[in-house]
Amino acid sequence: MLIDDHLTDTGKTAAIVRAMMPQAHFATAYAKPKGRPLVDTFVTEVSQDTWIYFPWDMGFTYQKPIAEHHGG
Repeated sequence: MLIDDHLTDTGKTAAIVRAMMPQAHFATAYAKPKGRPLVDTFVTEVSQDTWIYFPWDMGFTYQKPIAEHHGG
């Protein structure tokens, strides 16, 4: 099983996923030092204090989460 995420920051979510699916391969685009030990594959490692701007976060005013727009 493959688990894919855009970012592993503190590792809290990754730890929960690992506990639920310990045999899964965990891949992420960006890994920060605190979350890096829980990731099997990543594209880029960034410093813990780096803020990554994703397209869905780039509204000039508050944006509702995507899940709220689609009823999910």
